[in-house]
Amino acid sequence: MIGNDIVDLAKAKEESNIFRPRYLQKVSSPEEIERILSATDPVKCFWRMWTMKESAYKAFQRQFDLKPVFNPFAFTCLFEDSEFGTVDFRDHQLAIKTLQTEDFVYSEVLDNEHNHNFFGGSCDFLLKVKNQLNLPSLPKFTKTELGLPVLSLADKISPVSKTHHGKFQAFQY
Repeated sequence: MIGNDIVDLAKAKEESNIFRPRYLQKVSSPEEIERILSATDPVKCFWRMWTMKESAYKAFQRQFDLKPVFNPFAFTCLFEDSEFGTVDFRDHQLAIKTLQTEDFVYSEVLDNEHNHNFFGGSCDFLLKVKNQLNLPSLPKFTKTELGLPVLSLADKISPVSKTHHGKFQAFQY
């Protein structure tokens, strides 16, 4: 399964006041709100939960052919440590890895088959995939009927998860 999400912390600070009245209640459970407010860095804690849920949503959307409507209450996050955690959805659980820097929070579903990631622009990403797989030409981005991104390679279609926010973009493939 494949899914990732990134949040540019400067852009998020500019655009989203997560502590405005009733905002946390609209997107977080009471337990999550308690975890966020008691965290050493409540802002990063919130965005970690958000990116974990969004990553899991993207993966489950592929698995269950979900309509593109994200409901944060449908997902439950558990932190194992500062890097690893899990997200539960229905009767399913995904392992998630999170990278937190001063500039961004990035989460991705842990998957043995799709264990590559790339931070940077689309052209650089496509060139890297071409070189990595010894392709005769650049792969192309296309979408499934549900609008999910895939890479058209020389002889097959391969899933890819793409995320961008502010000045950051990342791919999982």
